[in-house]
Amino acid sequence: MGEQMITNELLKRYLQGKCTLAEKKLVADFLADPDHTAVLHRLMETETTFLWDRPEEVEPIDAAKICEWQLRLKERIGPVQPMVQAEETQPQVKSKIVAIGKRTIRYVAAAVLFVVLAGLIWSLMQRDDFKENQTADLKKEIVPGSEKAILKLADGSTISLSDAANGNIVDRGGVKVKKTAEGEIVYAASNRNASPQSYNSISTPNGGQYRVTLPDGSKAWLNAASSLTYPVEFEKKERRVKMTGEVYFEIAKVSNKKNEHIPFFVETNKQVIQVLGTTFNVNAYANEPDDCTTLVEGSVRLIAAHSGKSELLKPGQQALVGKNMQLSEADMQQNLAWINGYFIFRREELGSILRKIARWYDVTVECPPELSTMKFTGKVSRSQSLSAVTEMIASIDKVKLEIKERRIIVKK
Repeated sequence: MGEQMITNELLKRYLQGKCTLAEKKLVADFLADPDHTAVLHRLMETETTFLWDRPEEVEPIDAAKICEWQLRLKERIGPVQPMVQAEETQPQVKSKIVAIGKRTIRYVAAAVLFVVLAGLIWSLMQRDDFKENQTADLKKEIVPGSEKAILKLADGSTISLSDAANGNIVDRGGVKVKKTAEGEIVYAASNRNASPQSYNSISTPNGGQYRVTLPDGSKAWLNAASSLTYPVEFEKKERRVKMTGEVYFEIAKVSNKKNEHIPFFVETNKQVIQVLGTTFNVNAYANEPDDCTTLVEGSVRLIAAHSGKSELLKPGQQALVGKNMQLSEADMQQNLAWINGYFIFRREELGSILRKIARWYDVTVECPPELSTMKFTGKVSRSQSLSAVTEMIASIDKVKLEIKERRIIVKK
C-alpha cells in the first residue's frame, strides 16, 4: 500500500512538472522500453491527437477533465512517447485503432496510463543499475536554450544581457535602455538629441533567445542564432531594420503629423518586407534554402532581392523567397511553435528538424544525406533536455540518434 501511494504521488508530480531530473529520467527510461509500452503508445497517441485537435466532440461534462489530462500528457509525457512518426508508419497505426470505439478509448486511456505505469515505474525505481548510473547520466544532460544575447551599441561597446542586472543598462546619447526581469530590453528616448544614424544591434547565440521593444514601440522576439540591427531613433519618413536568423515582429502603428502611416521595413539578404502595422514571423537563416515569412495579422509586401518580384501577403499566408517567390497557406501552429515554447513537425524532413535542434541546444549534427530526407510528424516542448528530444525522434525505430559530448550522430 505504501509503494502504491508513493508511485501515485510520483506520477502526479510528473504530470504537474514538479519531478526532479532523476525522476524524469526514470519515467523516460520506462516509457522508452517497447516491451512495456508498445500497445500503450499506440493507444495514447491516437487518443491524444484526437482530443487535442477536436475537444469539442467530447461531452461538455467530461471535456474539461479529459482535456486537462490531455494537456498535461502532451506537455510532460509527450516528449518521451513516440510522438514523432515517420510518414509511412502512420496509416498502419490508424488502421489498428479503427476497430476500437472512440468513446471507449477516451475513458480508458487515462486509466490505462496510471494503472499500468503505477506498478512498473515503482519497480524500475528499485533497479540497482539505474541507481548506480543515475548521477552520471544526469551530468551528461544537455539543457535547452535560455534568455541570453549581446547588445552592441553605436560606439562599438557590447553588453552581455544575460549578465547585466535588471534596470537601466544604458543612458547615453539621448537614449535609455532598460532590462526587465522577463528577459527583455526596452528603448526609450531620454531627449531629442539621439541621432537616427546611430545604430544598435542585438544578437543571440546558439542556445539563446531574447526580446526587444524598439524605439518606436514595436516588439521583436529573436530566436537562437539571430540578430537585429536598428537605429536608436527612427526617421520620420520610414522605419527600417535588418535581421538574420528568425525574428517574430509585432509592429506598432506610427503616424506622422499629417496622420499618414509611417512604413516599417525589414531587410534580409533575400528580401525586403514592407509593413504598416502588423504581426509576422521571418525565418531567414543562412543555412536554410529559403526565407520564410508568415503573416499573422495585417498586411505585408515582400520584394525579392534577387528578382525584384513583389507580392502582397494576406493573414494566414506564408512566402518562401529564394531563387523564386512562392505564396501558400501557412501552418500557423508549426511556423509559430517556437514563440509558444514548442517544436512542431508536420511532414518535416529530418535534416530541417535537426538544424532547429542544433541551434536551440548549441550542438552539432552528423547525419547521412540519405536519412536527412526522411519525414516526421510530432510535437515536443523546447524546455525538455536534448536527450528527451532525441529519444522521441528515435522512438519510431527508423533512425538511431546518439549524443557524444555536444554532437548528435544519426545512424540507421
